[in-house]
Amino acid sequence: MAHSDTTPRSGLVAGIAVGLIATVVGAGAYGAIVVITGRELGIAAIGIGAIIGVAMMAVRPTSPVLPALAALFALIGCALGQIGAVTQLLINELAKENITMGHAEALTNVIGGFGAFIGEKPIILLFWVISAAAGFSFVNNKVKAARAAHLEPQAGAKGPGGPMPGSFGAPGQAPAGTPPQDGGAKHPGA
Repeated sequence: MAHSDTTPRSGLVAGIAVGLIATVVGAGAYGAIVVITGRELGIAAIGIGAIIGVAMMAVRPTSPVLPALAALFALIGCALGQIGAVTQLLINELAKENITMGHAEALTNVIGGFGAFIGEKPIILLFWVISAAAGFSFVNNKVKAARAAHLEPQAGAKGPGGPMPGSFGAPGQAPAGTPPQDGGAKHPGA
């Protein structure tokens, strides 16, 4: 049975799904950039928020929850990318000293010392916050625009020949098509 509701879909489920995929892709890209360059590049962290924001915008979101989720996904993506990068860098450094460490053991060590690592380089958190703000901003602007576009036709309610029946013109004016309310006074020629 077809649903003829004119309310646009919120895009919540699609936004979450696309946001999660973009989080994983962004985290992987961020981790790879850090491992390849050997440096933590703040712009790469900000890129995670941009990737997530653009991806979530693509589902035409209208749910006011999605901007906050985009920010959360950006923070998670930054943390995952950082953890993955530091894990791989640890493995690479130990390999230079002919010490073999598996990914699971390295990951456990990185997660255990992650708080101390961030404490040594708190500037990383600034880039994470900027990343979250970027994701939030992209999606929030799209949600606002979509919601405004949905409300705009109803607010003006003007059709090709003027106001639609049941719509109001100037303040205090009766809806179009409403008979005059003159208390039953006789009009000349009536």
